[in-house]
Amino acid sequence: MDDARSLESICRDCGRPLSLHGEQHGPARCAACFDGFLRHRDAEFLSSYAELGVASRRIIAETSLRALVMAPPPHRKVLAMHIMEQYVQAAGDLIGLYHALRARGHTAVMRAFLAFRLDRASALAFFRDVRATPGAELLDALGIPRQDDIARRCPSLSKGDVKDLDRAIHQMLIDLRTTVDQGETAALALAQMAGEERTGKALTNQSRWLDTVGLRPDQVATIAIDERRRTVSLTAISVDERKLQKTVGAIDAMTRAAQNMIYAVLTVHQEEERAKSIVHGG
Repeated sequence: MDDARSLESICRDCGRPLSLHGEQHGPARCAACFDGFLRHRDAEFLSSYAELGVASRRIIAETSLRALVMAPPPHRKVLAMHIMEQYVQAAGDLIGLYHALRARGHTAVMRAFLAFRLDRASALAFFRDVRATPGAELLDALGIPRQDDIARRCPSLSKGDVKDLDRAIHQMLIDLRTTVDQGETAALALAQMAGEERTGKALTNQSRWLDTVGLRPDQVATIAIDERRRTVSLTAISVDERKLQKTVGAIDAMTRAAQNMIYAVLTVHQEEERAKSIVHGG
């Protein structure tokens, strides 16, 4: 028989046949079951991510900032760029989480978040959306209770828990506004650096060999090839401790916003599960 013949396997969840067309390893599940598999684990994914993944960017940036103080000049430049990379990644994580939570009515959170890639369009959309949308409407879009509606939406919470959730939501809105207060120029810079990271990069201490301007002694830059424009682009940053401290502060705000967003969403999820169990038990 032809080696490219269609082979049959079955979905491990529903048992429906799955066709393999000359592939050694076929899908484990049909598309519908895989989507259900992901959706069923969204809460556990968010809980796990909140415990470690969210904080990872801040931890690395803070560690790099502490090391930078005592490092020799060449090492300081590497650490400075490392802090900037964590800033870009923290922004991508927050924007990806925001995108995934808004879309969870029709797409599994885990799928949307892990597939998200920061680019010009997604960065601008996030900055414009957060800046232009009133806080109450922002909460509605994320599926998070408005602050004056927490007790009704989450009736099983104690008064202390209601206050904690109210505080977390309030801080989340502040941190989201802080993140986008830099304006669209920052959004475009984020998108550029995120794009360079995807296409590969190299650090350079000087750029006169690329152009006639060159870098200042206190600067370091990433090099990326822009195939579309057929140019070589440089993204330079200054190894200035005060500016880098502000960058770490921005990472902290984005991290806090993501953690509080997840906390609020998981609280609502738990309330919904409690309500289902009561109905089922009755």
